[in-house]
Amino acid sequence: MKTLLFATCLLFISSVHAQTGDDLMVYSMKGTVTVIENSIESKAKIGKVLKPGSTIKTQKLAKLTMVCKQGKPLTVTKEGIFPVTKWKDSCESNNDNSVTTKYFQYIWEQLSLQNNGYKKNKSGDIGAVSKNEAPIRGEDDMEILFNEQLDTVCYATGNFPLSWKTSSVYRGKYFFRLADTKTGTIIFSDSMASSSIRIDLFKRRMKIGGAYQWSVATKLTGVYAAGVINYVSPKTVSQQIIIFQKAIDVPEDIAARYFRTAYLLQQNHYLADAYLYYQKAVNAAPDVIFYKEQLNMFEKEFQLQKF
Repeated sequence: MKTLLFATCLLFISSVHAQTGDDLMVYSMKGTVTVIENSIESKAKIGKVLKPGSTIKTQKLAKLTMVCKQGKPLTVTKEGIFPVTKWKDSCESNNDNSVTTKYFQYIWEQLSLQNNGYKKNKSGDIGAVSKNEAPIRGEDDMEILFNEQLDTVCYATGNFPLSWKTSSVYRGKYFFRLADTKTGTIIFSDSMASSSIRIDLFKRRMKIGGAYQWSVATKLTGVYAAGVINYVSPKTVSQQIIIFQKAIDVPEDIAARYFRTAYLLQQNHYLADAYLYYQKAVNAAPDVIFYKEQLNMFEKEFQLQKF
């Protein structure tokens, strides 16, 4: 039986410290940047692995940010020709475990998978939920399953659904209800055939600053408590986004900044806003497959394809 995580909508940002690694990877570019390998010069691309034998060539006003395997960003802001070996001692590890370092480690991992031709098989952190208020009927052992990231949702605006799955095929109706966590009072309930419901359909029943428990039931399973919605103001979200955008002091193109903001919003439970920024990243750099793949995974994970 899973214990619900009543997390608050907090900000977790730390500074980046030095790490180590041989290969580098292109994270973000502004202007004209090329890579010379085996005497062949080609345009640098997001996700390009830069081996020790490679050379980077930057034109006037160009800015390049690379990442080490262990999570440190390295930048080039001057015009010139630079062998990758220039940074051979620039990634020494000091066991930094900050969120920003974890972000760049995540970027390395994801881009490496793409670079090597792998597809990330991410089905989401789905697991059985916490509380069953009614016994399951003897002839069935079906459970309602929820994505663990929905344990806590910080929501202000946007068309974003709460969703769930069942452990076996179910064609009946689902019974959704929303209750004030302080009073236990049910403030909204509905029934539906689909396994999701949009938050904006009942947000007028909530008050800014309030916390609300949502649950789902079927005639076969009884009630399963799912997670908590923290209803926050749009101003709160805007302030967090500004902080996220300024959290890392390295050159980033607009798409990279949108994507990083989306990632940090998701990690801090602002899922509707994260979805918006993943879309912004794709729109800003439609030729970067990585951003499209991450958006598709997010949509699949939270059953957003139908919205």
